[in-house]
Amino acid sequence: METYTHPRNDGTPSRRKFKGFNFYIQGNEKLSKKNRIRLLKESEVHLNEVTSSLTQSVEDQIQMGVIGELDSTLTDYELLGQWNQMYDNYGYLMSGFRDQWEKEKIGKKPPVEEPSIIQILISRIEELEQRVLNLEEKTMSSKPLIGF
Repeated sequence: METYTHPRNDGTPSRRKFKGFNFYIQGNEKLSKKNRIRLLKESEVHLNEVTSSLTQSVEDQIQMGVIGELDSTLTDYELLGQWNQMYDNYGYLMSGFRDQWEKEKIGKKPPVEEPSIIQILISRIEELEQRVLNLEEKTMSSKPLIGF
């Protein structure tokens, strides 16, 4: 039996794994052709779920690093980086991966970049309250004062 100077699996997560899909970049530094095709096809559906679920404008989503689809011209490692970043930050919005994402993230902090739905609603309420106050001020200032 062969002994290895470094253990083959020391318990740290693989840096070659496409999270959610459980695909791995192989020893030849490439994703298998079948898995690459499946990744590009299925990821589009999941990423569209993310973009349609977020309330920000398209420009804001682009600034946040949100992508709607993976570019097939990228290398497997570039695809890995894009996919894993989207999965880590927005996996809870992907219906096919939601349960798996929640299991992985239990006990960990939620993504910092994305505000919770409660925070979004609170900010919308505050914005509406400010608009109402501004409208009330405008209507009060536009009414003529009746002098006796």
